[in-house]
Amino acid sequence: MIVIASATQVERRGVTGHNHSHSFDTGAAWANFAHQALLLGWHTHGIGGFDRDAARVALAIPEDFAVEAVVAIGRQGDLDTLHADFHAQEAPNTRRPLADFVFTGRFGGDTTIQQRSAA
Repeated sequence: MIVIASATQVERRGVTGHNHSHSFDTGAAWANFAHQALLLGWHTHGIGGFDRDAARVALAIPEDFAVEAVVAIGRQGDLDTLHADFHAQEAPNTRRPLADFVFTGRFGGDTTIQQRSAA
């Protein structure tokens, strides 16, 4: 298990201030970590539902770091080694249509996705 944390403060030219992109930057790093792990034959699973305060205490994470996520990492086993109760969860899931969360204009605006023709 890996705990991912991001620095909420940054020093630039001797001045310390809020790091507005800390979560975004950490998400990009996590995505690259996951891709590299897969290339090396490992599998990762990001977990958001955990006790952030307990993780902070257990790992002595300073207050100027945001506890972002936990990542499980391991090798994928054969399906027959997994308890039968969990077999159904190993099937590919369906994806929400883009129109459910992609929109044009202002936030919450028209959810119509404009298809571009391949010319």
